[in-house]
Amino acid sequence: MNSANKIFRFVRFLLHLPRFVKLAVRLFVDPRVQIHRKAVLVITELIATIFAIAYFVFPLDFDFLPIIGKLDDLLIALFLISAPGVWLFVKLCPQPIVLEHVKQLANER
Repeated sequence: MNSANKIFRFVRFLLHLPRFVKLAVRLFVDPRVQIHRKAVLVITELIATIFAIAYFVFPLDFDFLPIIGKLDDLLIALFLISAPGVWLFVKLCPQPIVLEHVKQLANER
Protein backbone atom coordinates (compact mmCIF):
# COMPACT_ATOMS: atom_id res chain seq x y z
CA MET A 1 0.00 0.00 0.00
CA ASN A 2 1.52 3.33 -1.01
CA SER A 3 1.70 6.34 1.28
CA ALA A 4 -0.97 8.32 -0.61
CA ASN A 5 -3.43 5.47 -0.11
CA LYS A 6 -2.58 5.29 3.59
CA ILE A 7 -3.13 9.02 3.98
CA PHE A 8 -6.46 8.77 2.15
CA ARG A 9 -7.60 5.93 4.42
CA PHE A 10 -6.54 7.90 7.50
CA VAL A 11 -8.42 11.01 6.38
CA ARG A 12 -11.47 8.93 5.53
CA PHE A 13 -11.29 7.37 9.00
CA LEU A 14 -11.16 10.83 10.60
CA LEU A 15 -14.19 11.95 8.61
CA HIS A 16 -16.21 8.92 9.69
CA LEU A 17 -15.11 9.03 13.32
CA PRO A 18 -18.01 11.20 14.59
CA ARG A 19 -20.58 8.84 13.05
CA PHE A 20 -18.72 5.84 14.46
CA VAL A 21 -18.88 7.36 17.94
CA LYS A 22 -22.61 8.05 17.48
CA LEU A 23 -23.06 4.43 16.46
CA ALA A 24 -21.26 3.21 19.57
CA VAL A 25 -23.40 5.44 21.81
CA ARG A 26 -26.60 4.24 20.17
CA LEU A 27 -25.54 0.62 20.57
CA PHE A 28 -24.60 1.21 24.20
CA VAL A 29 -28.06 2.52 25.09
CA ASP A 30 -29.88 -0.09 23.01
CA PRO A 31 -31.50 -2.59 25.42
CA ARG A 32 -31.11 -5.41 22.88
CA VAL A 33 -27.31 -5.33 23.25
CA GLN A 34 -26.29 -7.68 26.06
CA ILE A 35 -24.73 -6.27 29.21
CA HIS A 36 -21.52 -8.30 28.85
CA ARG A 37 -20.90 -6.69 25.47
CA LYS A 38 -21.44 -3.25 26.98
CA ALA A 39 -19.00 -4.21 29.74
CA VAL A 40 -16.27 -4.52 27.08
CA LEU A 41 -16.68 -0.83 26.26
CA VAL A 42 -16.75 0.22 29.91
CA ILE A 43 -13.65 -1.82 30.77
CA THR A 44 -11.67 -0.61 27.76
CA GLU A 45 -12.58 3.00 28.52
CA LEU A 46 -11.51 2.55 32.16
CA ILE A 47 -8.19 1.19 30.93
CA ALA A 48 -7.97 4.13 28.54
CA THR A 49 -8.55 6.55 31.40
CA ILE A 50 -5.85 4.90 33.50
CA PHE A 51 -3.49 4.97 30.54
CA ALA A 52 -4.27 8.64 29.89
CA ILE A 53 -3.54 9.57 33.50
CA ALA A 54 -0.28 7.61 33.38
CA TYR A 55 0.60 9.28 30.07
CA PHE A 56 0.12 12.75 31.48
CA VAL A 57 2.19 11.87 34.55
CA PHE A 58 4.96 10.29 32.44
CA PRO A 59 4.55 11.79 28.94
CA LEU A 60 6.14 10.45 25.80
CA ASP A 61 6.82 13.45 23.63
CA PHE A 62 7.59 13.31 19.95
CA ASP A 63 8.51 16.99 19.67
CA PHE A 64 11.41 16.16 17.34
CA LEU A 65 8.89 15.25 14.60
CA PRO A 66 7.55 18.36 12.80
CA ILE A 67 3.78 17.73 12.68
CA ILE A 68 3.31 14.77 15.01
CA GLY A 69 5.17 16.61 17.76
CA LYS A 70 2.28 19.04 18.00
CA LEU A 71 -0.44 16.43 17.78
CA ASP A 72 1.07 13.53 19.72
CA ASP A 73 -1.14 13.94 22.80
CA LEU A 74 -4.30 14.00 20.72
CA LEU A 75 -3.19 11.09 18.54
CA ILE A 76 -2.29 8.92 21.51
CA ALA A 77 -5.53 9.68 23.32
CA LEU A 78 -7.71 9.15 20.28
CA PHE A 79 -6.19 6.26 18.39
CA LEU A 80 -4.21 4.25 20.88
CA ILE A 81 -6.63 4.47 23.76
CA SER A 82 -10.28 4.96 22.87
CA ALA A 83 -10.67 3.87 19.27
CA PRO A 84 -9.72 0.18 19.75
CA GLY A 85 -12.17 -0.23 22.62
CA VAL A 86 -15.02 1.36 20.70
CA TRP A 87 -14.17 -0.67 17.60
CA LEU A 88 -14.14 -3.92 19.63
CA PHE A 89 -17.48 -3.05 21.22
CA VAL A 90 -19.11 -2.40 17.84
CA LYS A 91 -17.63 -5.63 16.42
CA LEU A 92 -19.00 -7.66 19.36
CA CYS A 93 -22.53 -6.27 19.03
CA PRO A 94 -25.03 -8.37 17.08
CA GLN A 95 -24.68 -7.54 13.40
CA PRO A 96 -28.41 -7.03 12.66
CA ILE A 97 -28.64 -4.44 15.45
CA VAL A 98 -25.48 -2.68 14.22
CA LEU A 99 -26.81 -2.57 10.66
CA GLU A 100 -30.15 -1.20 11.87
CA HIS A 101 -28.40 1.66 13.66
CA VAL A 102 -26.09 2.29 10.69
CA LYS A 103 -29.13 2.67 8.43
CA GLN A 104 -30.81 5.02 10.91
CA LEU A 105 -27.64 7.16 11.10
CA ALA A 106 -27.44 7.26 7.30
CA ASN A 107 -31.04 8.52 7.12
CA GLU A 108 -30.33 11.30 9.65
CA ARG A 109 -27.94 13.14 7.34
